[in-house]
Amino acid sequence: MSANNASGTNPSGAGANAPSDADKSHLPKSSSSNHMALYAVVAIVIIVVAVVGAGAALGWFTKKSPSNCPAGSGQTIAAAGSTLAQPLMTLWASQYSCGSLEYNGVGSGAGVTDLSQKTVDFGASDAPLSATQVSALPSGSTVLTIPELVAGVAIIYDVSGVAKGLNLTGTVLAGIYLGTITNWNSSQITSINPGVKLPDANITVVERADSSGTTYVYTSWLSLENSSWKSKVGAATTVSWPTGVKESGSLGVAGTVKSDPNSIGYVDLAYAITNTLTYGAIQNPANTYVLPNETNTAAAAAQAGALPAANAEAGWDSVSILNEPGTTTYPIATFSYVMVYSDLGAVYGSSESQAHAQGVVAFLWWAVSTGQSYSSGLSYVPLPSNVVTSDETAISSIQYNGQALTSH
Repeated sequence: MSANNASGTNPSGAGANAPSDADKSHLPKSSSSNHMALYAVVAIVIIVVAVVGAGAALGWFTKKSPSNCPAGSGQTIAAAGSTLAQPLMTLWASQYSCGSLEYNGVGSGAGVTDLSQKTVDFGASDAPLSATQVSALPSGSTVLTIPELVAGVAIIYDVSGVAKGLNLTGTVLAGIYLGTITNWNSSQITSINPGVKLPDANITVVERADSSGTTYVYTSWLSLENSSWKSKVGAATTVSWPTGVKESGSLGVAGTVKSDPNSIGYVDLAYAITNTLTYGAIQNPANTYVLPNETNTAAAAAQAGALPAANAEAGWDSVSILNEPGTTTYPIATFSYVMVYSDLGAVYGSSESQAHAQGVVAFLWWAVSTGQSYSSGLSYVPLPSNVVTSDETAISSIQYNGQALTSH
């Protein structure tokens, strides 16, 4: 299956694994809009350059031998969605030797839409399916929710003379995004940053315009931190922002923050690091200001409790690793998910072969097992062992017209 990019560029960055047009024939064209696809192409170029630079030093790009590949090998897998997951998906595309992965980072909401319209093999989202998204799925279908990675959301800014590590709290950030704190030298900000010279300048607020899992995570955290935010705005993949400049994708938010002095925005930590953005230290429930990194994000993930059944339509919205306890725990941490149909043959019909369905299962198994070893170099966190076990159970349940598929 293939989520086609409007420019014709292979969005996965997989190089020699790029499929021919014949490989793509069993799916209709993606419904993602042209401008989102253009954003995705530019963003991927930036990400690939950063990943290649880091990966060469770490030996990532010595591709594994295709020996011992499972049943269903050699298939082209198409996926779309989360920009938070995009750097890791790009690296997975370069490393998966038992087939090819095409990934289009169009945002979580668009990825779920592509899944519901059956133009991809799986969608990727940092937010669980909403009731509206569930209602848009093909009649009689069931979608499995499978955690694929753990990440932090970084608060980025561009303030002249202010280095990385500016102290920020949920109350301050809610005030900035509500439009009640409008100047960088306001007492609410200066009082928690002693010794930092902040300018007498208006704050330019930047947020996502598109349906975004990163927005869902950030607004969920603000709702925990501030009662006014919870009652006036709330948490969702798209919200009615009270103020600010709206941009599409992480690329749009980061680009505006970097080009507009005295601005503030939010992106995933991996994106902030690979694009050398400046980001803040966030106050956690232990009243410690924590600069996000892999270690303190992992501390949040380690406290994840039992997960709902993968095929459950309800319960996933209560899964959270925000504001977990611990002096050094980063408070804005999240799972990101893969969404895939529980019976691929039943949903995609004659366009889906059993061999291709087997290839989808083989890739997902690889992603939650071997694929986790690539997380650390991109400032993601490998999934905790209990989550991997839950994922493996879910992947093993995927069927083709009622018939079980070999998972590994």
